[in-house]
Amino acid sequence: MAKLTIVLAIALTVHVAFVSAHTTIITTTIDDENPISEHQECRQQLREHELYQCRTYLQQGQTQTPWELDNKHKEKKKHQEEGLQQCCQELKNVDKQCQCEAVKQVFRDVQTQQQQQGGEYHSQEMEQLKHRAQNLSNKCKLETKRCNRYHHDHYHYRH
Repeated sequence: MAKLTIVLAIALTVHVAFVSAHTTIITTTIDDENPISEHQECRQQLREHELYQCRTYLQQGQTQTPWELDNKHKEKKKHQEEGLQQCCQELKNVDKQCQCEAVKQVFRDVQTQQQQQGGEYHSQEMEQLKHRAQNLSNKCKLETKRCNRYHHDHYHYRH
């Protein structure tokens, strides 16, 4: 009889542990798979924040050629650095979980604006734009580091 009681106690303990683990897994899965409300929250925030400085920063370019390093172009470089700092401040005003989406939105906005103005990006210009957008997370020291998917397939650009 004592053996039966011990076996039943062990079985009950195993069952309780299994049910607890199963419940925890289900709860975790539900919490992790709710990006829709987070995405909607980010979209709402991005409507409230213009991110004008970030658009300007991406549009003005950051490539440095040897002629940009001489004295008459130091002012341009200073202006670009100020634009970067203002862009970083705009991004830091957005909630951390929405910062990556903010950078992607600015990237898409710049592409759309270029297309609406009838212009076409050369593939090199597109790569530079994408590179500048991808580097914003690092340059602005954002906690969001994995912001690296930028789609430009549906925009026209020349090779």
